[in-house]
Amino acid sequence: MSNREFEKPLFIASHFGFSPIDAPRVSQKDIDITEDCGPSAAEKAAFLRVYIERNMSAQPHPLALSWKRGRDYSLELVGFPAGVAEAKLIRASLSILTEEGHKNLVVEINSIGDKDSIAAYERELHSFARKSQSTMSPELKKLIKDDIFALVKAHGAEVDALKKDLPSSIASLSAASRGEFKEVLAYLEALGVDFRFAPELVGERNMCSETLFNIRDEANTLLASGFHYSRLSKRFGFKKELPLMGVTIFGDVLKPAKTAVKTYKELPKPKFYLVQLGREAKMKALPLIELLRVNHIPIYHFLGKDKITSQLEKAESLRSPYLLIIGQKEALEDSVTIRNVSTRAQDTISMKVLPQYLKHLPL
Repeated sequence: MSNREFEKPLFIASHFGFSPIDAPRVSQKDIDITEDCGPSAAEKAAFLRVYIERNMSAQPHPLALSWKRGRDYSLELVGFPAGVAEAKLIRASLSILTEEGHKNLVVEINSIGDKDSIAAYERELHSFARKSQSTMSPELKKLIKDDIFALVKAHGAEVDALKKDLPSSIASLSAASRGEFKEVLAYLEALGVDFRFAPELVGERNMCSETLFNIRDEANTLLASGFHYSRLSKRFGFKKELPLMGVTIFGDVLKPAKTAVKTYKELPKPKFYLVQLGREAKMKALPLIELLRVNHIPIYHFLGKDKITSQLEKAESLRSPYLLIIGQKEALEDSVTIRNVSTRAQDTISMKVLPQYLKHLPL
């Protein structure tokens, strides 16, 4: 997307490490390969196809990409671990929506887990359906025969009456998926995000897995929706599932169609590189990135990587004059160590005053 202007949502997303690309075009092959996966699946398949065709697997992973299709904005992650993926998408989405004037945002969240969890959950739903069959209309029986998740997703007086007794997907999570979901919730708490459990969020049964989330405003308007779609990678010949998660921010709720969208001639050019060491430090990273963003201080970061050597190599390749280091000690003290790459001189500063400190550094 060189020599092009960047709309404000993509500009904000770049602060969180999302690189804008042209929206992948949906082909008939993408539609055919996902015909049993719901209406949004073809767009995800289009991205997977482009990922393969452009040999994106050769790029340093994890990857964070963004684009605009129609009026909607997509933020997509490849290769990010659980917890970091959800937190990164949610934090970036909240920043975009807040900048567009939305207030009192709430994250709805649920997990359907891995393939074993999903299979166990489906068994529970089928068992519930059999017990309730005598009270079901022929229309509902057909609906759940085609897709048992319809018991959870469908609306109407008949289905709504059954929902109060439906089994929860969280109760069917495997030990591994339960651990991953706990990690996601820990990240949300570290972000200070308002969230609520939404058992009705189960996604498309042939595509989705693990965590799903929606973001709504004070009027209960659906503003964004995110989910894992790693299962689609198997349909493209991957032997192991490629970790994939994305969020769509619905453009029709950002601004009226005729309202001018603010654009930028270029993306931010950071002078600082954030190095994080350990789980606690990683959880402090996204709130820090947001604090610096609102103070107009962009930074480089590689949150999907844990090894310090990978992070330092990236910082060196970018020729960042300063490192912002959060280790275990800094994470506990809510501080950051700022190191001058050339002189090796360093100071440790409270996160609260870091924006003012960085603005007075010679660059």
